[in-house]
Amino acid sequence: MIIHLNDQNLDIKYLILDYNGTIACDGKLLNLKTYFQSLSKNYKLYILTGNTFSNLEDLKDLNDIEVVITPDGLSKQAFIHKLGPDKCIAVGNGNIDVLMFQSAALSIAVIGCEGCSSKAILNSDLVTHSIEDALSLLLEPKKLIATLRR
Repeated sequence: MIIHLNDQNLDIKYLILDYNGTIACDGKLLNLKTYFQSLSKNYKLYILTGNTFSNLEDLKDLNDIEVVITPDGLSKQAFIHKLGPDKCIAVGNGNIDVLMFQSAALSIAVIGCEGCSSKAILNSDLVTHSIEDALSLLLEPKKLIATLRR
């Protein structure tokens, strides 16, 4: 999916989603299947998790979304670099997401039910107050232009 921002066109192929605190609250996946289905038409979706709550079973029904265990920030950053940072959007909420945010072409910090670390906010391109808002922006990428315009 080509996203036109300022003087550049981002050719985004991958949407990288942190699990706990971003698309899950208290270790339970939020009701986002409709968003995932729509987004998977334009992006390959990945969920990165440290599996804090040992609940990977909850993710088994997510078709076309790959779940990757990433126990720390370095492994999240390495995953982004494996895919190609210029082809990735990263969405998260914690200190563990900072290196991933610094590497991705576009990063979105989400202030959800578990809050958002100030380091994540300061290292993101954009901050939203819910995962639904973040995913909606990606479904309508022209909405990004006004916020990220220089």
